[in-house]
Amino acid sequence: MNLRLIGLCAALILTACSRTPPAAPQASDGWVRLAPPGTNVNAGYLRLHNNTSQPLRCDGADTTDFGAAEIHRTVVDDGQSRMLREQVIEVPPHGSAELAPGGYHLMLFRPQKALTVGDTVSVTLRCGETAVDAVLTVRAA
Repeated sequence: MNLRLIGLCAALILTACSRTPPAAPQASDGWVRLAPPGTNVNAGYLRLHNNTSQPLRCDGADTTDFGAAEIHRTVVDDGQSRMLREQVIEVPPHGSAELAPGGYHLMLFRPQKALTVGDTVSVTLRCGETAVDAVLTVRAA
């Protein structure tokens, strides 16, 4: 009987250890555009994946590599391109959203150190109760 109980416990432990972790939102393909010397603003881009069955609503960003981070969107009105500070990026269940030049992007203000091509910066997107961490690589464009 003890041998059977030990076998059952071992099977339960193996089953628990082999379970796939719950789906969670993720970020990929992150990059920061290298700003000209003397500029205190950079733009950040990434792809946000919602691997859950619920809509994802991201309403802010945090970073220790910059003094502040905001979600912005580029729009064209009457032939004029301008940026709007957006409060929210919504990603459908099992969908994705792209933060890319000419659309949604992160505005990163006051870099905490001089950035060079190849450096990485960390950003956390605030999405309700969920935080999505992203690593963005600095590149020329």
